[in-house]
Amino acid sequence: MPTSVKSGTATRRILSDVYVWTGAILFAFAAGAAYLAMSFDPTSRTFPLVVSIIMMFAGGGIFLQALSSHEHRPLPLHEFGTIGLAVIAIVLWGLGLAFGLGFLLSTIALMMAMLWLSGLRTPLRALVISSVIAAVAYGLFVMVLNVHLPSSFLSFIAPGL
Repeated sequence: MPTSVKSGTATRRILSDVYVWTGAILFAFAAGAAYLAMSFDPTSRTFPLVVSIIMMFAGGGIFLQALSSHEHRPLPLHEFGTIGLAVIAIVLWGLGLAFGLGFLLSTIALMMAMLWLSGLRTPLRALVISSVIAAVAYGLFVMVLNVHLPSSFLSFIAPGL
């Protein structure tokens, strides 16, 4: 087999490996988060910056490990619809934060969407689980880490609600 055919096959194999894409996308999103975190006020900057740097190292590690591995894990093309819906849910969560829905309500909606996409179809159970996750995250960010969350139209009840 000619060298150009071998290299073309190897390139296609690498570009269709799920871990190559996972590492590259994780690194790119983490780099964007680090860039955005640099614009935060000094009291709110540390935690998101540290987490995004850790994510950059993890993404880079996944990417490099996938390139050096001889094992091929093909992309799950049959699951792109679910992945697309998850991306839409995350974008809507970000828009909810940006346009005044607040952390708690946006996060509950995001968690309910993610639970539904993962197969949990009981609305009341999804609401309870989502509320607990959002309340724990809210408590961690606001009360423990003293992170200023985006303002909400319900901020008169609690900051970042």
